[in-house]
Amino acid sequence: MFTEPALQEAFNTVATRRSFPVGTVIMNVGDIITHIPIVEKGSLRILAQDNDGKERFLYHIMPGETCSLSLTCCEARKTSSVMAVVEEDAELLMMPARHADEWMIYPEWRRYVGAAQAQRFGELLETIEKLAFSKLDEQLWDYLVKRVQATGNITLKATHQDIAQELGSPREVVTRLLQHLQRRGLVTLSRGEIEVHLTASGKQVSQEGA
Repeated sequence: MFTEPALQEAFNTVATRRSFPVGTVIMNVGDIITHIPIVEKGSLRILAQDNDGKERFLYHIMPGETCSLSLTCCEARKTSSVMAVVEEDAELLMMPARHADEWMIYPEWRRYVGAAQAQRFGELLETIEKLAFSKLDEQLWDYLVKRVQATGNITLKATHQDIAQELGSPREVVTRLLQHLQRRGLVTLSRGEIEVHLTASGKQVSQEGA
């Protein structure tokens, strides 16, 4: 993970590697943060949740990355403000949260934390802009593209209800919009699956998550 010898030694001493299958919820809103996950393989999907239990997709965590919100909550001794779901089978390096502050003595760790926070801040701003200024059909397409790019697999295993919940929209609306995308040749719908045709929109599947 790190090149600074002292930091690498400290990290290897306390970090544990754990494997999680797709769909596993590794963190819920309100959980006490005891460990900070760093993705070694696979990807995680991060969701916000309001007081009524409604969810909203925020961003993905890819290999080599961590959840900056977990870092922030752990520094402030708060409970988790997000839900983390395994997007594809994942191997995570679980670092005890108590070391996050201690390791600020290492320049490489400070750079890693700073870069993670800057990246997530930019992604959160992008999400806010889409919520404020984009139509729901554009938000839906962006959501599908990001989930496909996170895994490198054009077939997304999800129901219309799953997607509606993560977009904070009625299922009937999401179904209607998905059918509209299918008529445009951008998706193919089947029971429990959505095949996303990125090449039809001029996009390409990222292989980062493959």
